[in-house]
Amino acid sequence: MDTQRVALKLSDISPKFTEETLDEIVRCAGGKRCTGWKIPETNFTKGDAYLSELYRIQLTGEPAEPGRDEPLVVNVVVKTIPKNVGRRNTFRSADFFRNEANFYNVVLKELYRFQDARKPANPFKDINPCYVAYTDGVNDFVAMEDLGQYGYKTASRAEGVGLEECKRCMRSLGRFHALSLAMKEQEPDRFHEIAQQHVEETYYSARLKSWYNNFLQVQIDIARDAMAHEYPGTELERTMEKFFDCDLYDHMVYLTHTRNQNSVINHGDCWMPNFLFHDSTPAMRMIDFQLARYCSPALDIAFFVYSCTSQALRDAHYEDLLGAYHGGLAEMLRDLGSDPDSVFPRAELEKEMRQYARFGCGMGIESIPFSLLDESEVPDLDKITGEQAVPIEQLWILRPIASQAGRRRLTDMFRHATDMGYLN
Repeated sequence: MDTQRVALKLSDISPKFTEETLDEIVRCAGGKRCTGWKIPETNFTKGDAYLSELYRIQLTGEPAEPGRDEPLVVNVVVKTIPKNVGRRNTFRSADFFRNEANFYNVVLKELYRFQDARKPANPFKDINPCYVAYTDGVNDFVAMEDLGQYGYKTASRAEGVGLEECKRCMRSLGRFHALSLAMKEQEPDRFHEIAQQHVEETYYSARLKSWYNNFLQVQIDIARDAMAHEYPGTELERTMEKFFDCDLYDHMVYLTHTRNQNSVINHGDCWMPNFLFHDSTPAMRMIDFQLARYCSPALDIAFFVYSCTSQALRDAHYEDLLGAYHGGLAEMLRDLGSDPDSVFPRAELEKEMRQYARFGCGMGIESIPFSLLDESEVPDLDKITGEQAVPIEQLWILRPIASQAGRRRLTDMFRHATDMGYLN
Protein backbone atom coordinates (compact mmCIF):
# COMPACT_ATOMS: atom_id res chain seq x y z
CA MET A 1 0.00 0.00 0.00
CA ASP A 2 1.31 3.45 -0.89
CA THR A 3 1.45 5.20 2.49
CA GLN A 4 1.70 8.63 0.89
CA ARG A 5 -1.56 8.02 -0.93
CA VAL A 6 -3.26 6.58 2.14
CA ALA A 7 -2.38 9.76 4.04
CA LEU A 8 -4.12 11.99 1.52
CA LYS A 9 -7.10 14.02 2.66
CA LEU A 10 -10.09 14.73 0.45
CA SER A 11 -9.02 18.36 0.30
CA ASP A 12 -5.69 17.23 -1.17
CA ILE A 13 -7.64 16.06 -4.20
CA SER A 14 -9.52 19.37 -4.38
CA PRO A 15 -10.81 21.77 -1.72
CA LYS A 16 -14.21 21.33 -3.35
CA PHE A 17 -14.01 17.53 -3.22
CA THR A 18 -15.83 17.03 0.10
CA GLU A 19 -17.86 14.53 2.11
CA GLU A 20 -20.92 15.95 0.35
CA THR A 21 -19.26 15.10 -2.97
CA LEU A 22 -18.79 11.51 -1.81
CA ASP A 23 -22.48 11.29 -0.89
CA GLU A 24 -23.40 12.62 -4.33
CA ILE A 25 -21.19 10.02 -6.03
CA VAL A 26 -22.75 7.20 -4.01
CA ARG A 27 -26.24 8.44 -4.88
CA CYS A 28 -25.29 8.56 -8.56
CA ALA A 29 -24.05 4.97 -8.23
CA GLY A 30 -27.40 3.87 -6.80
CA GLY A 31 -26.78 4.11 -3.06
CA LYS A 32 -28.03 6.36 -0.26
CA ARG A 33 -24.90 7.92 1.22
CA CYS A 34 -21.17 7.38 1.61
CA THR A 35 -20.08 5.52 4.75
CA GLY A 36 -16.34 5.33 4.14
CA TRP A 37 -13.52 5.88 1.65
CA LYS A 38 -9.89 5.04 0.97
CA ILE A 39 -7.32 5.94 -1.64
CA PRO A 40 -5.72 2.80 -3.08
CA GLU A 41 -2.44 2.55 -4.91
CA THR A 42 -2.87 4.60 -8.08
CA ASN A 43 -0.42 3.22 -10.66
CA PHE A 44 -0.79 6.35 -12.77
CA THR A 45 2.28 7.44 -14.74
CA LYS A 46 3.45 10.88 -15.78
CA GLY A 47 2.17 10.44 -19.32
CA ASP A 48 -1.35 9.42 -18.31
CA ALA A 49 -2.54 13.04 -18.12
CA TYR A 50 -0.74 16.10 -19.44
CA LEU A 51 -3.44 18.62 -18.53
CA SER A 52 -4.57 17.24 -15.17
CA GLU A 53 -3.75 15.19 -12.08
CA LEU A 54 -5.31 11.75 -11.52
CA TYR A 55 -6.42 9.99 -8.35
CA ARG A 56 -8.21 6.75 -7.57
CA ILE A 57 -10.58 6.59 -4.62
CA GLN A 58 -12.76 3.73 -3.38
CA LEU A 59 -16.02 4.57 -1.63
CA THR A 60 -18.27 2.38 0.44
CA GLY A 61 -21.88 3.36 0.72
CA GLU A 62 -25.18 2.47 2.25
CA PRO A 63 -27.13 0.51 -0.40
CA ALA A 64 -30.49 1.81 -1.55
CA GLU A 65 -32.04 -1.65 -1.87
CA PRO A 66 -33.93 -2.73 1.26
CA GLY A 67 -32.61 -5.92 2.81
CA ARG A 68 -29.19 -5.75 1.18
CA ASP A 69 -26.56 -6.35 3.87
CA GLU A 70 -23.28 -5.86 2.06
CA PRO A 71 -22.19 -2.24 1.46
CA LEU A 72 -22.12 -0.67 -1.98
CA VAL A 73 -18.56 -0.29 -3.31
CA VAL A 74 -17.87 2.49 -5.83
CA ASN A 75 -14.45 2.77 -7.49
CA VAL A 76 -13.80 6.24 -8.85
CA VAL A 77 -11.14 8.02 -10.91
CA VAL A 78 -10.92 11.72 -10.14
CA LYS A 79 -9.24 14.03 -12.63
CA THR A 80 -8.30 17.37 -11.07
CA ILE A 81 -6.90 20.66 -12.25
CA PRO A 82 -3.17 20.90 -11.43
CA LYS A 83 -2.34 22.40 -8.04
CA ASN A 84 0.83 23.98 -9.48
CA VAL A 85 -0.37 27.43 -10.55
CA GLY A 86 2.38 27.87 -13.13
CA ARG A 87 1.46 24.55 -14.71
CA ARG A 88 -2.22 25.46 -14.60
CA ASN A 89 -1.60 28.78 -16.33
CA THR A 90 0.88 27.37 -18.82
CA PHE A 91 -1.58 24.80 -20.12
CA ARG A 92 -4.74 26.88 -19.72
CA SER A 93 -6.15 24.10 -17.57
CA ALA A 94 -9.24 26.09 -16.57
CA ASP A 95 -10.41 26.24 -20.21
CA PHE A 96 -10.08 22.50 -20.70
CA PHE A 97 -11.80 21.60 -17.42
CA ARG A 98 -14.64 24.02 -18.11
CA ASN A 99 -15.20 22.48 -21.53
CA GLU A 100 -15.19 18.93 -20.17
CA ALA A 101 -17.46 19.79 -17.24
CA ASN A 102 -19.90 21.38 -19.67
CA PHE A 103 -19.73 18.30 -21.87
CA TYR A 104 -20.66 15.97 -19.01
CA ASN A 105 -23.02 18.27 -17.11
CA VAL A 106 -24.97 19.54 -20.11
CA VAL A 107 -24.09 18.13 -23.53
CA LEU A 108 -23.89 14.39 -22.81
CA LYS A 109 -26.88 14.54 -20.48
CA GLU A 110 -28.93 16.17 -23.23
CA LEU A 111 -27.79 13.71 -25.89
CA TYR A 112 -28.65 10.80 -23.59
CA ARG A 113 -31.98 12.41 -22.64
CA PHE A 114 -32.80 12.68 -26.34
CA GLN A 115 -31.75 9.06 -26.89
CA ASP A 116 -33.69 7.71 -23.89
CA ALA A 117 -36.89 9.39 -25.06
CA ARG A 118 -36.68 7.47 -28.35
CA LYS A 119 -36.01 4.09 -26.70
CA PRO A 120 -33.58 2.73 -29.31
CA ALA A 121 -33.13 -1.03 -29.45
CA ASN A 122 -29.35 -0.65 -29.22
CA PRO A 123 -28.60 2.58 -27.35
CA PHE A 124 -25.21 4.25 -27.51
CA LYS A 125 -23.45 3.66 -24.18
CA ASP A 126 -19.77 3.98 -25.06
CA ILE A 127 -19.34 7.11 -22.94
CA ASN A 128 -19.94 6.57 -19.25
CA PRO A 129 -21.84 9.40 -17.54
CA CYS A 130 -19.85 11.43 -15.05
CA TYR A 131 -20.62 11.19 -11.33
CA VAL A 132 -19.70 14.80 -10.54
CA ALA A 133 -17.95 17.56 -12.49
CA TYR A 134 -17.09 20.84 -10.80
CA THR A 135 -15.31 23.86 -12.25
CA ASP A 136 -14.37 27.29 -10.98
CA GLY A 137 -10.96 27.60 -12.63
CA VAL A 138 -9.01 26.78 -9.45
CA ASN A 139 -10.56 23.73 -7.75
CA ASP A 140 -11.89 21.86 -10.80
CA PHE A 141 -12.41 18.11 -10.84
CA VAL A 142 -14.20 15.42 -12.82
CA ALA A 143 -15.16 12.22 -10.96
CA MET A 144 -15.82 9.18 -13.13
CA GLU A 145 -16.43 5.49 -12.59
CA ASP A 146 -13.12 3.61 -12.64
CA LEU A 147 -13.49 1.44 -15.73
CA GLY A 148 -10.29 -0.45 -14.96
CA GLN A 149 -12.19 -2.53 -12.39
CA TYR A 150 -14.25 -4.03 -15.23
CA GLY A 151 -11.28 -4.96 -17.40
CA TYR A 152 -11.00 -1.85 -19.57
CA LYS A 153 -7.53 -0.62 -20.45
CA THR A 154 -5.75 1.48 -23.04
CA ALA A 155 -3.88 0.09 -25.99
CA SER A 156 -0.22 0.83 -26.49
CA ARG A 157 0.36 4.34 -27.82
CA ALA A 158 3.52 3.27 -29.60
CA GLU A 159 2.29 0.01 -31.14
CA GLY A 160 -1.26 0.97 -32.10
CA VAL A 161 -4.03 -1.56 -32.50
CA GLY A 162 -5.31 -3.98 -35.11
CA LEU A 163 -8.11 -3.78 -37.63
CA GLU A 164 -10.92 -5.09 -35.43
CA GLU A 165 -10.16 -2.66 -32.62
CA CYS A 166 -9.96 0.23 -35.11
CA LYS A 167 -13.29 -0.75 -36.64
CA ARG A 168 -14.84 -0.81 -33.18
CA CYS A 169 -13.54 2.72 -32.55
CA MET A 170 -14.82 3.96 -35.89
CA ARG A 171 -18.20 2.35 -35.40
CA SER A 172 -18.44 3.91 -31.94
CA LEU A 173 -17.53 7.35 -33.31
CA GLY A 174 -20.23 6.95 -35.95
CA ARG A 175 -22.84 6.06 -33.34
CA PHE A 176 -21.75 8.98 -31.15
CA HIS A 177 -21.99 11.44 -34.04
CA ALA A 178 -25.42 10.05 -34.94
CA LEU A 179 -26.78 11.36 -31.64
CA SER A 180 -25.94 14.89 -32.79
CA LEU A 181 -27.35 14.43 -36.29
CA ALA A 182 -30.61 12.92 -35.06
CA MET A 183 -31.10 15.51 -32.34
CA LYS A 184 -30.26 18.30 -34.79
CA GLU A 185 -32.98 17.02 -37.13
CA GLN A 186 -35.62 16.31 -34.48
CA GLU A 187 -34.88 18.93 -31.80
CA PRO A 188 -32.93 21.58 -33.74
CA ASP A 189 -33.42 24.47 -31.32
CA ARG A 190 -32.24 22.54 -28.27
CA PHE A 191 -29.35 20.95 -30.15
CA HIS A 192 -28.03 24.27 -31.43
CA GLU A 193 -28.38 25.73 -27.95
CA ILE A 194 -26.16 23.10 -26.34
CA ALA A 195 -23.69 23.02 -29.26
CA GLN A 196 -23.21 26.75 -29.41
CA GLN A 197 -23.43 27.65 -25.72
CA HIS A 198 -21.83 24.67 -23.96
CA VAL A 199 -19.05 23.54 -26.32
CA GLU A 200 -16.02 25.74 -26.85
CA GLU A 201 -12.94 25.36 -29.03
CA THR A 202 -10.05 24.88 -26.61
CA TYR A 203 -7.16 24.36 -29.05
CA TYR A 204 -7.60 26.31 -32.28
CA SER A 205 -8.93 29.82 -31.87
CA ALA A 206 -7.59 33.21 -32.93
CA ARG A 207 -7.26 34.22 -29.29
CA LEU A 208 -5.03 31.19 -28.60
CA LYS A 209 -2.57 31.59 -31.46
CA SER A 210 0.22 33.10 -29.38
CA TRP A 211 -0.16 30.24 -26.87
CA TYR A 212 0.30 27.45 -29.42
CA ASN A 213 1.92 28.75 -32.60
CA ASN A 214 5.59 28.43 -31.61
CA PHE A 215 4.99 24.85 -30.51
CA LEU A 216 3.29 24.18 -33.84
CA GLN A 217 6.43 25.39 -35.62
CA VAL A 218 8.45 22.80 -33.68
CA GLN A 219 6.09 20.11 -34.97
CA ILE A 220 6.41 21.35 -38.54
CA ASP A 221 10.21 21.21 -38.29
CA ILE A 222 10.01 17.62 -37.01
CA ALA A 223 7.75 16.66 -39.92
CA ARG A 224 10.14 18.28 -42.39
CA ASP A 225 13.07 16.42 -40.85
CA ALA A 226 11.21 13.11 -41.12
CA MET A 227 10.33 13.76 -44.75
CA ALA A 228 13.89 14.82 -45.60
CA HIS A 229 15.14 11.51 -44.21
CA GLU A 230 12.54 9.26 -45.82
CA TYR A 231 11.33 10.88 -49.06
CA PRO A 232 13.78 13.67 -49.96
CA GLY A 233 13.16 15.54 -53.21
CA THR A 234 9.93 13.66 -53.95
CA GLU A 235 6.50 14.81 -54.97
CA LEU A 236 5.33 13.75 -51.52
CA GLU A 237 7.76 16.18 -49.89
CA ARG A 238 6.50 18.94 -52.16
CA THR A 239 2.90 18.09 -51.26
CA MET A 240 3.68 18.33 -47.56
CA GLU A 241 5.41 21.66 -48.11
CA LYS A 242 2.33 22.90 -49.95
CA PHE A 243 0.25 21.90 -46.91
CA PHE A 244 2.64 23.89 -44.70
CA ASP A 245 2.74 26.83 -47.16
CA CYS A 246 0.14 28.78 -45.24
CA ASP A 247 -0.37 29.92 -41.72
CA LEU A 248 -1.12 26.41 -40.51
CA TYR A 249 -2.57 27.52 -37.18
CA ASP A 250 -5.01 29.85 -38.94
CA HIS A 251 -5.96 27.01 -41.28
CA MET A 252 -6.66 24.72 -38.33
CA VAL A 253 -8.84 27.48 -36.86
CA TYR A 254 -10.76 27.54 -40.14
CA LEU A 255 -11.24 23.75 -40.13
CA THR A 256 -12.49 23.66 -36.52
CA HIS A 257 -14.84 26.63 -36.89
CA THR A 258 -16.47 25.93 -40.26
CA ARG A 259 -19.94 24.45 -39.78
CA ASN A 260 -22.72 23.15 -41.98
CA GLN A 261 -25.70 20.79 -41.78
CA ASN A 262 -23.34 17.85 -41.14
CA SER A 263 -21.54 19.34 -38.14
CA VAL A 264 -21.67 17.30 -34.93
CA ILE A 265 -20.35 17.27 -31.39
CA ASN A 266 -16.84 15.83 -31.81
CA HIS A 267 -14.83 13.92 -29.23
CA GLY A 268 -11.98 16.21 -30.24
CA ASP A 269 -8.99 14.19 -28.99
CA CYS A 270 -9.16 10.92 -30.91
CA TRP A 271 -5.79 9.38 -30.19
CA MET A 272 -5.41 5.92 -28.78
CA PRO A 273 -5.07 6.69 -25.03
CA ASN A 274 -8.65 7.98 -25.05
CA PHE A 275 -10.14 4.66 -26.19
CA LEU A 276 -10.42 1.91 -23.58
CA PHE A 277 -10.79 -1.69 -24.75
CA HIS A 278 -12.29 -4.49 -22.68
CA ASP A 279 -9.91 -7.37 -22.12
CA SER A 280 -12.36 -10.17 -22.96
CA THR A 281 -15.30 -8.69 -24.93
CA PRO A 282 -15.74 -6.32 -27.90
CA ALA A 283 -16.90 -3.55 -25.55
CA MET A 284 -15.04 -0.24 -25.59
CA ARG A 285 -15.34 3.17 -23.97
CA MET A 286 -14.32 6.70 -24.91
CA ILE A 287 -12.86 9.02 -22.26
CA ASP A 288 -11.46 12.56 -21.96
CA PHE A 289 -13.63 15.28 -23.50
CA GLN A 290 -11.52 18.32 -22.71
CA LEU A 291 -11.18 19.03 -26.45
CA ALA A 292 -14.83 18.39 -27.36
CA ARG A 293 -15.82 20.67 -30.24
CA TYR A 294 -18.69 21.33 -32.64
CA CYS A 295 -17.51 20.83 -36.24
CA SER A 296 -17.37 18.40 -39.15
CA PRO A 297 -17.38 14.69 -38.25
CA ALA A 298 -14.40 14.37 -40.58
CA LEU A 299 -12.17 15.95 -37.91
CA ASP A 300 -12.68 13.09 -35.46
CA ILE A 301 -12.37 10.49 -38.21
CA ALA A 302 -9.18 11.89 -39.71
CA PHE A 303 -7.61 12.49 -36.29
CA PHE A 304 -8.22 8.85 -35.38
CA VAL A 305 -7.11 7.42 -38.73
CA TYR A 306 -3.85 9.35 -38.94
CA SER A 307 -2.92 9.13 -35.26
CA CYS A 308 -3.94 5.54 -34.55
CA THR A 309 -3.51 3.42 -37.68
CA SER A 310 -0.54 2.22 -39.71
CA GLN A 311 -0.09 2.81 -43.42
CA ALA A 312 -0.35 -0.95 -44.01
CA LEU A 313 -3.73 -1.01 -42.30
CA ARG A 314 -4.91 2.04 -44.24
CA ASP A 315 -3.72 0.60 -47.55
CA ALA A 316 -5.62 -2.62 -46.98
CA HIS A 317 -8.65 -1.49 -45.00
CA TYR A 318 -9.32 2.25 -45.22
CA GLU A 319 -12.68 1.66 -46.88
CA ASP A 320 -13.49 -0.87 -44.17
CA LEU A 321 -12.83 1.80 -41.54
CA LEU A 322 -15.08 4.33 -43.27
CA GLY A 323 -17.66 1.60 -43.74
CA ALA A 324 -17.58 0.75 -40.04
CA TYR A 325 -18.02 4.43 -39.20
CA HIS A 326 -20.92 5.04 -41.56
CA GLY A 327 -22.52 1.68 -40.79
CA GLY A 328 -22.60 2.48 -37.08
CA LEU A 329 -23.89 5.98 -37.78
CA ALA A 330 -26.65 4.82 -40.13
CA GLU A 331 -27.79 2.09 -37.75
CA MET A 332 -27.92 4.54 -34.85
CA LEU A 333 -29.82 7.13 -36.89
CA ARG A 334 -32.48 4.57 -37.81
CA ASP A 335 -32.69 3.45 -34.19
CA LEU A 336 -33.35 7.07 -33.19
CA GLY A 337 -36.04 7.57 -35.82
CA SER A 338 -34.06 9.44 -38.49
CA ASP A 339 -33.38 8.38 -42.08
CA PRO A 340 -29.63 8.11 -42.77
CA ASP A 341 -30.18 8.41 -46.52
CA SER A 342 -31.67 11.83 -45.88
CA VAL A 343 -29.69 13.03 -42.86
CA PHE A 344 -26.17 11.81 -43.70
CA PRO A 345 -25.80 9.55 -46.75
CA ARG A 346 -22.42 8.00 -47.55
CA ALA A 347 -21.84 10.62 -50.26
CA GLU A 348 -21.94 13.34 -47.59
CA LEU A 349 -19.30 11.48 -45.60
CA GLU A 350 -17.03 11.40 -48.65
CA LYS A 351 -17.64 15.12 -49.19
CA GLU A 352 -16.82 15.97 -45.57
CA MET A 353 -13.61 13.96 -45.78
CA ARG A 354 -12.49 15.73 -48.95
CA GLN A 355 -13.12 19.12 -47.36
CA TYR A 356 -11.87 18.59 -43.81
CA ALA A 357 -9.76 15.41 -43.44
CA ARG A 358 -6.55 17.40 -43.80
CA PHE A 359 -7.17 18.31 -40.15
CA GLY A 360 -5.84 14.85 -39.29
CA CYS A 361 -2.45 15.76 -40.74
CA GLY A 362 -2.38 18.95 -38.68
CA MET A 363 -3.08 16.99 -35.50
CA GLY A 364 -0.91 14.03 -36.46
CA ILE A 365 2.29 16.09 -36.51
CA GLU A 366 1.69 16.57 -32.76
CA SER A 367 0.12 13.27 -31.71
CA ILE A 368 2.55 10.96 -33.52
CA PRO A 369 5.73 12.42 -31.96
CA PHE A 370 3.98 12.39 -28.58
CA SER A 371 2.96 8.76 -29.00
CA LEU A 372 6.60 7.82 -29.66
CA LEU A 373 7.90 9.41 -26.44
CA ASP A 374 9.36 7.11 -23.82
CA GLU A 375 8.06 7.71 -20.30
CA SER A 376 11.52 8.96 -19.34
CA GLU A 377 11.10 11.76 -21.91
CA VAL A 378 7.83 13.00 -20.42
CA PRO A 379 8.59 16.16 -18.41
CA ASP A 380 7.63 16.58 -14.77
CA LEU A 381 5.28 19.50 -15.26
CA ASP A 382 5.04 20.17 -11.53
CA LYS A 383 8.63 21.41 -11.55
CA ILE A 384 7.36 24.67 -13.04
CA THR A 385 8.18 27.42 -10.55
CA GLY A 386 6.23 30.60 -10.04
CA GLU A 387 2.74 31.39 -11.23
CA GLN A 388 3.46 32.79 -14.68
CA ALA A 389 2.72 30.77 -17.81
CA VAL A 390 5.78 29.29 -19.50
CA PRO A 391 5.91 28.91 -23.32
CA ILE A 392 4.73 25.37 -23.91
CA GLU A 393 7.50 24.61 -26.42
CA GLN A 394 9.93 25.01 -23.51
CA LEU A 395 8.16 22.24 -21.55
CA TRP A 396 6.79 19.82 -24.11
CA ILE A 397 10.16 19.01 -25.63
CA LEU A 398 9.76 17.28 -28.98
CA ARG A 399 12.86 16.37 -30.96
CA PRO A 400 13.35 14.95 -34.46
CA ILE A 401 12.18 11.36 -34.63
CA ALA A 402 15.15 9.02 -34.30
CA SER A 403 13.71 5.79 -35.70
CA GLN A 404 12.87 5.12 -39.32
CA ALA A 405 9.66 3.40 -38.28
CA GLY A 406 8.59 6.50 -36.39
CA ARG A 407 9.50 8.81 -39.26
CA ARG A 408 7.61 6.63 -41.71
CA ARG A 409 4.57 6.66 -39.46
CA LEU A 410 4.50 10.45 -39.69
CA THR A 411 5.35 10.80 -43.39
CA ASP A 412 2.98 8.02 -44.46
CA MET A 413 0.14 10.07 -43.00
CA PHE A 414 0.83 12.62 -45.75
CA ARG A 415 1.17 9.85 -48.32
CA HIS A 416 -2.28 8.49 -47.55
CA ALA A 417 -3.90 11.94 -47.41
CA THR A 418 -2.34 12.72 -50.79
CA ASP A 419 -3.53 9.45 -52.34
CA MET A 420 -7.05 10.16 -51.11
CA GLY A 421 -7.05 13.68 -52.51
CA TYR A 422 -7.41 15.29 -49.09
CA LEU A 423 -4.47 17.66 -49.57
CA ASN A 424 -5.47 18.99 -52.98
